[in-house]
Amino acid sequence: DDGRISALGLLNAVINKLPLPLLEEYTQLFFLPLVLQLVNDESNKCRESVGLSISTLLSRLSKHVLQSLYEYAIRWSEDAQGGQLQRMSVQLFGLFVDTRTDFMKKNDRIHNLVAYLSGLMQKEIGNIDHTSVLLAKEWEMMYFCLQTIEKVGSVQQKSLYQDTKVWEFIIKGLVHPHPWVQLLASRIIFKHFSPCKLEHFSKVLEGTASSILLKATGSLFEIARNLCFQLNSDDDQQAADVTTMAIKNLSWIVKVMDAHPTLCYRDQKNENLETDDDDTEDIDESKELQRSKPTTWLVTRLSNIAKKHGNIRREAVFKCIAAIATVADTEFVIDHLEIMLAPIDRVIVENEALQEIMANKISGKRSRSRSRSEHNHNFESLAALPKEIMQLLEDKCGTEAFMQALTSVKSRARDKRMERKQRVAAEKVHDPESAAKHKLERQEMKKKRKKRKVEAMKKSRGVL
Repeated sequence: DDGRISALGLLNAVINKLPLPLLEEYTQLFFLPLVLQLVNDESNKCRESVGLSISTLLSRLSKHVLQSLYEYAIRWSEDAQGGQLQRMSVQLFGLFVDTRTDFMKKNDRIHNLVAYLSGLMQKEIGNIDHTSVLLAKEWEMMYFCLQTIEKVGSVQQKSLYQDTKVWEFIIKGLVHPHPWVQLLASRIIFKHFSPCKLEHFSKVLEGTASSILLKATGSLFEIARNLCFQLNSDDDQQAADVTTMAIKNLSWIVKVMDAHPTLCYRDQKNENLETDDDDTEDIDESKELQRSKPTTWLVTRLSNIAKKHGNIRREAVFKCIAAIATVADTEFVIDHLEIMLAPIDRVIVENEALQEIMANKISGKRSRSRSRSEHNHNFESLAALPKEIMQLLEDKCGTEAFMQALTSVKSRARDKRMERKQRVAAEKVHDPESAAKHKLERQEMKKKRKKRKVEAMKKSRGVL
């Protein structure tokens, strides 16, 4: 890599120093080999250096010569077989937008480019094979399309706001199997919609980002649902950058949902909202949608995600709840306080119960005081975030409202435990065989749950 990078640095210096007439005479001698290396080189650093050299070349050329190179990119983009030629053209379009904005803004080039990228993403999403995306390079076309769209948004936003179709595919990119595509789609959405004021979503203002959500009805809900999908990933598939951007997006989304709930529905009758969720634990999410409260659905969805096992997943959701509580007003937080507290209290209770079990085991071993102190430190670090969020919610809502909601949450959890025990006792009497089978299943699940928690504790201590 070092040799190629040095050679590319020398080439970049030559492109910079050559007199313009001589450079334009030998443009193709530089351009074509660089483009081939841009696509075929396996080193990220080398590709970055190649991109820099191509950008330097494009920045120096006259419009007449630049047009000839742009026609190459158009010809490659029309390749019927797709594959590397089309991917190469998309990368080149991004460099053209980055380097020669003046050239791209003329003759509807940017408008035509957005339409082309929209069609390309539609094809990519329709043909996606989730089982092989991460093993091969099937994610790269979608990634480079979004990368070019992000660059277009930096130089001429209105071109993106004229095409609602392209936003449909950007939103679908949030649930793409590759995390880089998810991150890029999330970043584009945040960049364009988060600066909008709440009053912008009252009516369609042409040439603004808010007009997209008003024209593509139901798209706000689609964004929120897809971001929840990201947060609901298993611990081994969680990506810190993706999670952070999802939290940032949900922070502005919850305010728009609260101020303009009708944006979440596809029609005026508040119908046709599909959650695509398979867990409706303590509070039924679909019922919240029927009550025309999208914000309640969102907080409920986050609450249900946090009730699943996985410390990283729970931490992501708790941070999201904290962000929402910070940006929302006090009345909103009080209205949703019980839903927010339910998973937090559940995690604190689970940690305390596991701490007691582990402490009893440690008490019989040697170096008891050292083991106990180390064990207590690790549990305190695991429970720190839920307790901090508890304090944040109490400060936001006031002690009286907080204690009332917490008491209600604990009472509901206690009632459910009693109901479960009564159901198990009744089953023992009426159907002993089924009761014995369910008991074995519960014991097996308890062992697995305990094993997961112990492994999580070991990871938090840095033990492999």
